[in-house]
Amino acid sequence: MTFDPEQAHTEAAIRGRTARRVRANLRRLEPVAMLTPRWTAPQGFLEDIALDLAVGEPAVGCRTVSFRPLLGRAPAEAWNFILRVIADLGGSGYSQRALPMVVDRRGFYHAAEQLLDEAHLESPYPVALLGHSCEHLPVEVLEDLAMVWARYAERARADRRCTVLLAGSVDSPALDVGGAVKVELSDYAEAEAAAALVMQIGAIPPRLLERAAQFSGGVPALVQALGEGAAQGAFPSLPEDMLRAMGPVADELRGAVQSALTSPEVAERLYQFMPGEPLLEEPSVDRGLLMAGLLRRSRTLGEPQMELRTPAITAAF
Repeated sequence: MTFDPEQAHTEAAIRGRTARRVRANLRRLEPVAMLTPRWTAPQGFLEDIALDLAVGEPAVGCRTVSFRPLLGRAPAEAWNFILRVIADLGGSGYSQRALPMVVDRRGFYHAAEQLLDEAHLESPYPVALLGHSCEHLPVEVLEDLAMVWARYAERARADRRCTVLLAGSVDSPALDVGGAVKVELSDYAEAEAAAALVMQIGAIPPRLLERAAQFSGGVPALVQALGEGAAQGAFPSLPEDMLRAMGPVADELRGAVQSALTSPEVAERLYQFMPGEPLLEEPSVDRGLLMAGLLRRSRTLGEPQMELRTPAITAAF
């Protein structure tokens, strides 16, 4: 017996539904503000979105960019990096031309607005900038980027031909580009996690596949790391072996757990989640665990609840 990925997506495609919603909004050229919790692997998600938009109808050309290289850089470096990215939206040849170098906010506004207007007029099809890891941008630069796109939308109104998606792991108001649609990038459903493992490795005994998908919690980076590690040898069956197969990602998970345990209040709260059952949200404590990637909001009805994000956390203690 082999696992059927298509059937899995039919049964429960939580991340797939998120992708459809994002594609629909970008095709309407509506800006999107996306929250990307730790280990949700936004780059691969956005690259898939860009490919779908390029071949679908109506076609939308996308430029996907990570702002991770800008961590710790001065605002002027970030402004000029963004100008090069915006220039790429204009089509072939634009990124090869000389661009103005700016040293202040006023210069950035002027140059960015000029480049956006050129992309609006000269691009052969609507275009979208998909930027992720926005938490690595200087705060003022992220605000400037959002302001530039908001001003463009106001100028173009119903005739706009450019849009933007800004994604980051920190829920910052600066991601909101003047009424942007807010989306949280979800983890995989269990069936999606299983399908992703099959796509990486091939046929896996169903019982092992189910166990691995459950252990990962559907966290995309963990699923990918487990698949890569398992491809090097026999598929692991025990929790400690699956965690070991995740390599550096397992080290990151252990680091997040150990950091949480340094606070007695946070540690006590984390231990409450160890049995695996959802608990009523306690915002004052849970926010930190949510940002650390150790908790997620439960998909249950009624009062807001939180749950342990993945059983791999218990193995990381």
